[in-house]
Amino acid sequence: MIRVTRRAAGVALAALAAPPALAQGAGLLRIVVPFPPGGSADAQARLLGGMVAERLALSAVVENRPGGGTIIATQEVARAPANPPTLLMVSNSFTINPSLQANLPYDIFRDFRPVALAAAIPHVLVVSPAVPARNVAEFLALARAQPGALHFATPGIGTSNHLNTELFARRSGVTFTHVPYRGFAQWFPDLLANRVQFVIGTVTELLGPARDGQVRILAVAQDTRLPSLPDVPALGEDGGPAVASSSWFGFMAPASMPAALRERLESALLDSLRAPEALRRLQDMQITPAARGADAFASFLREEHGNYAEAIRVSGARVD
Repeated sequence: MIRVTRRAAGVALAALAAPPALAQGAGLLRIVVPFPPGGSADAQARLLGGMVAERLALSAVVENRPGGGTIIATQEVARAPANPPTLLMVSNSFTINPSLQANLPYDIFRDFRPVALAAAIPHVLVVSPAVPARNVAEFLALARAQPGALHFATPGIGTSNHLNTELFARRSGVTFTHVPYRGFAQWFPDLLANRVQFVIGTVTELLGPARDGQVRILAVAQDTRLPSLPDVPALGEDGGPAVASSSWFGFMAPASMPAALRERLESALLDSLRAPEALRRLQDMQITPAARGADAFASFLREEHGNYAEAIRVSGARVD
């Protein structure tokens, strides 16, 4: 059983029989999502939370705690009591904020332990129909001929879209001009009108407009091609640097959670992610299942942290 609420405090759920390592949670698993209800992260938390709860004979509560650039929810989970056991759904901002924000009230490596990397939404390099480039090599040739003339849209300073585009520029040896917006509804019309020339954004946002001929996808920002875009090359194979860019999602536990409990949750999450029903539902949302365990997720987090620290340093990005 899975129940969604904005605040789980004070919610009484009937405790189900739980394995000994989970008995301390009185049959309840709390999953905190630092984003509003209805989005991709929320949908994944509901899906996977329900599957994990079923495997471990638990009741799950998904609690949406948006705000503060995910810092509010992250701080809350870092200090969460042991009962009920609590997981935090994390995304790119988890590894961006330590380099972008001064004086964070937590340390992502000291105060948390990885449980599992769940999934990712690949990013694609998309250009306005007015841009003459038909591939990445031609696109970069335009950028080198006119430094700064190509403008790129993002949903804000310090977002993964912004920082991954800065990495792409640095590793390509070119200069772009950043134009931050509030979101898709604001920047997409400007992309169509060629007021901005390109974006590195999620395939979920841009696949439909590309299929309708409104914009042109030049490359997928990952190592391999996407099954949904078999004719679109991966970034590294088409004249650009192999910069991997995606919106990824995973689960962290407070450092205080007992290792045995954390390992049970890791196993249940990985089993859930590999289940045919989860694979089908994630792929229907253009989400690529990852299913990496705690050790692999830990390595991934350190790599992401390093890449974003580099991008923030070279771009001068800051949040006041």
